[in-house]
Amino acid sequence: MEKITLHIKNMVCDRCEMVIETALSALGLDVNHVQLGKVEVTRKGDHPSLKEIEKELDRFNFGLIKDEESILAEKVKTTLIQWVESGNLETDETSLSDFLAKKLTKSYASISRIFSKKEELTIEKYFIRLKIEKAKELVEYGNLSFSEIAYQLGYKNLQHLSRQFKEITGMSMSEFQKLQNPERTSLDKI
Repeated sequence: MEKITLHIKNMVCDRCEMVIETALSALGLDVNHVQLGKVEVTRKGDHPSLKEIEKELDRFNFGLIKDEESILAEKVKTTLIQWVESGNLETDETSLSDFLAKKLTKSYASISRIFSKKEELTIEKYFIRLKIEKAKELVEYGNLSFSEIAYQLGYKNLQHLSRQFKEITGMSMSEFQKLQNPERTSLDKI
């Protein structure tokens, strides 16, 4: 029996965790713990091989991460996704840099350097894109005013959100709201 920790790319939600758990169990692995970006399994002998595991993950558009820098970049993504989805941005006075340094127990400078190298995008730009995707979701639901959405996403005012929304999407929030089939980007594609 061998315990293995697998780092997995593109896990962005609870459903991803369920798919991963089901897929790995079907391969004969005992799944001990699943969280976004990481799975702990027990393997009997050398079956299934890492190649077989990779092939199974690829079927569902997930990937096995092997190098430390890629693991850190994926941790940044999953940590920020969880923060945006938590709905605590409006009450959290923590800066992005302090939040990540605390959560990942590394200096923000090294986190930022590695993330930018691996993703070819700054953490700040990635975070803005995440918040804009969440704003699109909330606009589509229609339960909150634009000001409430801005507040929930940690913006100091609606104008700041509106400016970033238009910059990223090419349209205003009102124009987006009027679309019959608004286009959204899945979080693993950001």
